[in-house]
Amino acid sequence: SNIPRIDYTGGGCGSLLLEKQSTNLITYSEDFSNAYWDKSQSSVVGGFTSPDGTTSAFKLVDNSVNTTHKVRTPFNLTAGNQYTLSVFAKKGEKNWIYLNDTVTSFVYFDLENGVIGTIQNADNYSITEFGDGWYKCTMTTTASAGARFAVYLADADNGGAYSGNGTDGAYIYGAQLEQATYPTSYIISNSGTTTTRIADSASKTGLSSVINSTEGVLYAEISALADDLTF
Repeated sequence: SNIPRIDYTGGGCGSLLLEKQSTNLITYSEDFSNAYWDKSQSSVVGGFTSPDGTTSAFKLVDNSVNTTHKVRTPFNLTAGNQYTLSVFAKKGEKNWIYLNDTVTSFVYFDLENGVIGTIQNADNYSITEFGDGWYKCTMTTTASAGARFAVYLADADNGGAYSGNGTDGAYIYGAQLEQATYPTSYIISNSGTTTTRIADSASKTGLSSVINSTEGVLYAEISALADDLTF
């Protein structure tokens, strides 16, 4: 409170970060070893350097079964609601991961080149570099019945099932699930309950010496609502 958040991800020049209220619905956002996370044909190993400089990252490791290898949340999303899923990821022996709602939507992420791969039924998606090989991978989707948040390993773009070796994998940190149409900055939620960050606000009085009463700036940021060739 009363400390401004400065965002340096827009090219190195700091800007004031003001965000809406949001809740991370995941209750163990960093502790992938907790039983909260369902490790399906996979395991996790802790103690790796995370984007915040601590040793809070985990390596998601496959097994030798010819199937999909993932970690996923224990609860279903509410059908018809729009959710945004995000996780920080770094390549290991595996260069590809994908986010999936385990029903209809998924997005593949290339952790070596920092690009998006195959996409299915996602409303929005992004990959953002955070330094030291880490990327924030996000996907927004409208949930179907039975949908769950999951992070999968992949051996190629749109790779799906494969036979692992029990040692290969990729690094993950800071999972976030928001009932929102776009991702917000990471909300640590690691105590067994959901965590809410209240809306940011900023105000300043006594600006008459730098802003007069007859001049100002009008700013608008606008995008199309549909890709229907009208602008």
